Amino acid sequence: MMPFLFSLIYCLHILGSFAAEEERAYLALSFGKTTEDYIQFTPSDMSPFQSSFTGCAWIKRQNDDGRNPVVLDYEPVNEIIMGSDGYWNCVHDRNLALSRKFPENMWFHYCMSWSAGGKKIIYINGGEVGSTSALSRNLTMGGEICLGNAVNSRDPGNRVQSRADPIFTFGGQLYKLNLFSEVLSSSEIRQMSEAGMCSSIEKKHETRALKWEEILREPRYGNVVEFVPPECVSYLMTKVEKMINLFKEI
Repeated sequence: MMPFLFSLIYCLHILGSFAAEEERAYLALSFGKTTEDYIQFTPSDMSPFQSSFTGCAWIKRQNDDGRNPVVLDYEPVNEIIMGSDGYWNCVHDRNLALSRKFPENMWFHYCMSWSAGGKKIIYINGGEVGSTSALSRNLTMGGEICLGNAVNSRDPGNRVQSRADPIFTFGGQLYKLNLFSEVLSSSEIRQMSEAGMCSSIEKKHETRALKWEEILREPRYGNVVEFVPPECVSYLMTKVEKMINLFKEI
């Protein structure tokens, strides 16, 4: 009797841990609409992205108050900036401002790929919407990453805006922001978008060097709230129910 009881307790512990981890994998972030609502941290290692990267995320714009809302900013000196409305698609202080506006009040899939001396390409919902040539130099290391606004710092040339300026405030929702240390192909990006926001297709890429699960553990300031997107609730419950049924069969 005792071995069975211990086995049951262990199985319930594993099931609880699995359910909690599964739920965490489906957490999105909602940012408030003030200059105080952001995440900022020093990444442990940006060297995998020195010569090439692809940044992808699910983004939901919500009546942007900022004129040039920033989703991700990696400093120093505007090394990487990703925006939510088409204006910011920047690497090495060279921006590719798109004339088209990105979707509003609905989730869309955004990717920016870049390689030193190659190209910078922007994708929306799996399709290419803009590209330009890239400088033949690597990214600068040792910077800060900010989500939801611009990094709160200034370079000697005073080119980096302070967070006090609300024009960079994102104020939307963000989900599964990942950085890959390679240029993903157009077909890989299309597959990621078509798989949908509730899939785990991004995890199959071994080059996923900055992971959404890790970003969720970084310090938050102001009104930045976790939530499970309603679109993924039933998907998550189905996975948990399958795990419960599996234990019932033991």
